[in-house]
Amino acid sequence: MTDTFPLAELGWASDFLRQLTLDELATLTPCRISAVHRSRIEALCPTGPLSLLPPAGLSTAEIAVGDWGLCDGTRLLRLLARRSTLARRAAGTRADRQLIAANVDTLFIVTSCNADFNPARIERYLALARAAGVARCWC
Repeated sequence: MTDTFPLAELGWASDFLRQLTLDELATLTPCRISAVHRSRIEALCPTGPLSLLPPAGLSTAEIAVGDWGLCDGTRLLRLLARRSTLARRAAGTRADRQLIAANVDTLFIVTSCNADFNPARIERYLALARAAGVARCWC
């Protein structure tokens, strides 16, 4: 039995629907990105999970878990505008950005209270969430 995923349960909202043309609405399937690999993308859509190829000309580094997109069943054709984007500075000497997640409405920040506990780290995570546009954040 294949799992199905109603769009509303995946976080679909009217601001995503407004980004679609009538033609896209009739011919393509909205999907939520659940995993990003080097050359493939895992997504959840109303009919179940899909493994998709990235859009032509778009690197998987530019796609985040939580993104909404439109697919034809085998390929992600385009991404929809994000509500929020969690990103960090990528490793290395360049000032590149590494995506963490997109379209996050609620974020829980948890940490161990052992010897590694660091209040400054929690402050950095809170600042990251605020800069990303996350609506609700708890520690």
